[in-house]
Parts: sequence; structure tokens; C-alpha cells
Amino acid sequence: MSADKNEYEVLKGLLNGTQKNTLSGEVILSCVASKSKSDLGDASSVYVLHDPCDIRKPYASDMEDLGKVLSLEKQVINGYSSFNSVAVVPNNQEVHLLDSVVYSNRSADYVSNPKVVHIRNGQGKVGDVLQGQKTPITAQEYQLVQEDSYQNGTRIAFDQLTKSSKVLKESHPDRCLTHVLDREFDDEAIFKHIDELGDEFVIRLKLNRLSHQSEKTYTPTGRLSKKVKYKKLKDKPFAHQSEFVIDAFPHKGKIYPKAKALIEWESLRLGEKTYQVVRIHLSVGGKALFQHPMILLTNRSITTPKEAIQVYKTYILRFKIEVVFRFLKQQLGWESFQVRDFNSIRNLLALVFFLVGYFKELEEELKEHPLATFLCKLALSKGKVTIFYLLEGIEKLVIFQEVSRKMKENNITPEQVEEFLKEMQIARE
Repeated sequence: MSADKNEYEVLKGLLNGTQKNTLSGEVILSCVASKSKSDLGDASSVYVLHDPCDIRKPYASDMEDLGKVLSLEKQVINGYSSFNSVAVVPNNQEVHLLDSVVYSNRSADYVSNPKVVHIRNGQGKVGDVLQGQKTPITAQEYQLVQEDSYQNGTRIAFDQLTKSSKVLKESHPDRCLTHVLDREFDDEAIFKHIDELGDEFVIRLKLNRLSHQSEKTYTPTGRLSKKVKYKKLKDKPFAHQSEFVIDAFPHKGKIYPKAKALIEWESLRLGEKTYQVVRIHLSVGGKALFQHPMILLTNRSITTPKEAIQVYKTYILRFKIEVVFRFLKQQLGWESFQVRDFNSIRNLLALVFFLVGYFKELEEELKEHPLATFLCKLALSKGKVTIFYLLEGIEKLVIFQEVSRKMKENNITPEQVEEFLKEMQIARE
């Protein structure tokens, strides 16, 4: 691959940041965002789909900054976390990649959001143990918050909302953006932040979100209680309702024809703002498809059934980002990489994002590019140049770079390795 030793050293340090001319995940992802911004053209309305995605490494143990995530069975396992954003235009099938941030809840700069809030409210101090937190606030965590140099999923979400809004409205300030998020972002601070950006949102609410409708409660002796209790949004009557039919509704590998949707909506006051809540019940043949309704919150105005239905249709576009990351995991090995150092991991995943975003435009050129064909050969592609084989080859290159670094740290020469392998071969024979 290299014309001389200097070029070899540059390539060797490409991924882990040890060279001056090195790979930058931020630069790679900014290129992806710029391409998507160009591809969106003059679209007046854009939906920005945001989704956290765990990168599960259950059998790994010695990767750098290896954190904790949940398995599909909701068990705590090893892994990394990511926050991802894509853009879609209403009534268009294309998905435009925007950004992907990989982080770990075991990195040195990580501070959980409850601890951040506790410290910032002026009451938090070193040694405090918060309810639901396993460890006390450390001196390092306290300092990170005071210096505003901490990291966590909530902060990344806020940063990504701001960044995507700025990028997509940079040359189109009047463009209408709608941020679409799942129920882990049922957070009034998130609602307020998107309002301040001047954007719209559709966010799924948690089932325990309360309404403002109070209900009578009684003491154990049968007396009317003075305590005020509010009904959950999932249970109370709504002010408005309508029905519509979904011709083909996919669910758990099946397609249900003529699914009936009962859609209800009304206003909800949160703090100083009034939002609109939309509740959806789905059924087929009179039988409910889900145990609980879907509850959505939006800062859009809703005055007609059509506008309420559009809120629901906006939210279900989230499946597009889920499909993208299922593809990254299952087809491109997002979770199967063997790289150990965290900077290389982030850069490798940025490359995955880049290749997915650019492969169509680069496919013909890559088939003729000597480095691309070499990487695919490393992956035993039998002459094929595809995203899958490119990533397989890149991963092998990363592993080679890491092994080379470890050999240098431990003063192991290639000759020693070759001699050892020969001795092992002789022993086997």
C-alpha cells in the first residue's frame, strides 16, 4: 500500500490518531452531513429522526472505555452507546444520514444526568448518593460539571438537536424542521429546547405521563382525601376524536389488512407552554393490536382530524432510522468489530456511516481504486468491491495497526513474530 516507509507510518497511524495526518471521525461525519444537506435541495419541510442505538459487545472485556448497555432481553451487558440522526423529506423514501456520536458511560468524562442536575442546582456535593444511582458523586465528576466538560447521553441529545437544526437551516432559514424522538426523550427540557430552536417536534410520551384532570381519592377509612391525584393520559377521556383505516399495518412479521385507528387529541399545559397530545388505539376485527395506546406530544397546532393523523404519520417514520441501524449492525458488522482502542472504534464507525452515505456515488470509482480493491482482497472478497467487504478490509487494517502499535510498545520485531510462528508450525507437525 505504501510507496515508502514514511507513507507506511502515516497509514499505520491513520485510525488511532497517533499521526499528524490522521483520520478524524468528526471530519468524516461533517462530509456526510454536507452531502445530505445538498441532497435535500430546496425541500421546504424536513423531518429529522433521532435515535439512540446501543452497540452491544457482551463478550468483550478489555476494550478501552467499555461501558454498560442493555441487551435485547433488558439485561446489563458490555457495550457502547451512540446517538444518531437522519433526515427524510415527507412523502419521499430516501434517508439522508446526518450524524452519529459514539460514547461510553465508563469514559473518564462521563457524568450521569441526575448527578449533573444535582450538582448544578447548588445542593450537590462530593460524596452525595442520589436515589437510583449506585455510586456517590466523586471529586472528578464534581469538577467536570463545574468546568462544563462532562459528557452524557442527555447532553449529546441536546447538542445533536442544535447541530442538526443549524446545519439544515443554514442555507434555508425558513425551512420547517420536525424533530422526531422516542419516549426516552419525554423531557420538558427537550420540549423547551426544540421550541427555542424554532423547530417543531413529535415525541412519544411515557405511559405514566399525567394529565391535568384530577380524580377523587379516598383514605383507608373511606373519607375523601385532600391529596390531589391526576389521571394518566393513557386513561382519561380526550376532547376530540376521529377514526381512520390503515390499509396494511405491519406488526411482528405480519401484515394486518384494514387496521382500524382511533385517534384522539387535546391540549396539554406544561409549564408556560401549551402543547397538543395525540393518542392512538389500533385494532383489527375489534381486537386491540397493542395492550396500551401510543401517546404523542407535539408543538404543532391541531384543529382537524387530518392534522392529528399527520402527527401519527410523522412519528411512524422513525422506522426508517431503525432500518438503517439494523442494516449497519446485521450487514456491516457495526457490533462485530474487534478494534480495542476507543478512538479507533469511533473512527471506524464514522467510516461505516460515511460509506453508507456515499457508496452509491462512489461505487464505480471504488471498483477501480487500488486501495479499495486491496481492502476487499484483505476481506477475501474474490474480486468483489462492496460496502461489506470494504468494511471487513478496513477492520483488518485497523487490527493490523493496533497489533503494530502493541509490538512497538513491547519491543517486539516482525522477525521475532515470524520466528515464533515458524516454531509453532514445527511443533504442530
